[in-house]
This record gives sequence, structure tokens and C-alpha cells, in this order.
Amino acid sequence: MSENHQPPPTILIVEPDDQVRPALIYNLRKWGYCVIVALNEEDAIERVKNGSFQTDIILLNQMGQSIDQLVDIGRSIRKSAERSPEAPIVIMAEQYGVDLEGQDAQIGESEYVTYLEDGQQLMNLLHNLCPV
Repeated sequence: MSENHQPPPTILIVEPDDQVRPALIYNLRKWGYCVIVALNEEDAIERVKNGSFQTDIILLNQMGQSIDQLVDIGRSIRKSAERSPEAPIVIMAEQYGVDLEGQDAQIGESEYVTYLEDGQQLMNLLHNLCPV
């Protein structure tokens, strides 16, 4: 009897923060995703441009940049990813007021900003965009 096993979805994370990165990687893997890690835009483009894997989601941490800058970075990465032209871009907002906490906002056709209240919120958004 042969079973058709699909590989787990792949998330490309761009996470420059050495403190956040290990926990984020751990949680994404625990939630069932394959994780590819990049430290910045150039690193991410280098990882995806040869087409060696399909990126199902591009996850970016805001870290000192505007949301618009990150959308542009995500689109640049997505454009360079030969096998992932439709991958959703998810931006984890860095600083926001309590009025936004716990919300997810779609800001483009396939671009999202999440104003995290907790890790469960991120997991729910990712599973909604790309079920495991």
C-alpha cells in the first residue's frame, strides 16, 4: 500500500533578532512547518533565487523598518523566488498600541500585518493562510 505524503509547508522567515529567532523557529517547527531562516533581505533573496524550494509563506519581523518598507522587501523576495510567486507575506508588527493588539490586517492582495497578542494568534493566521 502506497501513501502519498505531502511535504510540510515551508515558511521563509526573515528575523534579524538573535533573541527572537530561536523561539520563532522552534514554534514554527512545532506547528508543523519546515523553516528556512534568513537574517535580512539579501540573505533571503540568495536562499530563494535558485528555485531549490518552494516558499509557502514569507514571514518578516518589523525590527526598525516601516510596514511599507517590509511589504517592498517581501515583494522583492517573492519576485526572486522562482517557485513561489504567490506566497503570502506576513509582517509581525513591532510597536503598536493596545487598540491594535490581537488584530490581523490584510493590507494588500496577499500581504498581512499581525499585531500579536500571543503566539496562538500567529499560529492561527499561518494555519489559515497555509494549513499544515
